[in-house]
Amino acid sequence: MPPSSWKAFLRRRFSAEEYLGLHLTIGLLLSLATLGMFACVGHFAIGHGSVVRFDDELGQRLAEHRAAHPWVRDFFFGMTQVGSVNVMIALVLGVGLLLLVRRQRLLALVWLAAVAGGGLLDLLLKQVFQRDRPSFRDAAIFETTASFPSGHSMGSVIGYGLIGYFLWLIVPHGWGRRALVIGVALLILLIGCSRIYLGAHYFSDVVGGYLVGSAWLATCITGVETVRRRRT
Repeated sequence: MPPSSWKAFLRRRFSAEEYLGLHLTIGLLLSLATLGMFACVGHFAIGHGSVVRFDDELGQRLAEHRAAHPWVRDFFFGMTQVGSVNVMIALVLGVGLLLLVRRQRLLALVWLAAVAGGGLLDLLLKQVFQRDRPSFRDAAIFETTASFPSGHSMGSVIGYGLIGYFLWLIVPHGWGRRALVIGVALLILLIGCSRIYLGAHYFSDVVGGYLVGSAWLATCITGVETVRRRRT
């Protein structure tokens, strides 16, 4: 390919006006970067090095704090319910129905595909890594599936992240969008922290869930934006 063709190709990939332009480039780079970081975290999380020791030491200290401060434990137990399977199922049905009523068929399709794909991805990765749950988990934590990656963290990134994206499309520019981003990010962060605090997951499990969830979320949003821009 001659230099002029390469320059034209790169110009289109970084153009905000092209429907296969800047948003697609950023989305692909973000997906690849988070997948690469996830692979690194997964490699160290199932070994016997410093990451595993850090996970154990942090979990033991949080277990002691949990026993001494029951009100903090109750707060994080409430937060972990926000990312539970039951709540996510209710969100899937409610948001999907709302999108269909508003005749947002593309967004409804992506919403259902993203959540279903994220669930299948979580099951597959748990089977691959087969990491045991922490021994210091709270008495109210009954999950028996593998520990890595954290399904709550992954699901919250995908589910609440997509809801934030849908709201972003209708919220005017300015402080409304900034508040939306901060609110969604804080909610996702608290759900992940609740899993670590309650001993349901190791720290690296939650980080891994965030990373792989972000990769899938970026892929889904990039796909939606590509179709929307193509239509216009």
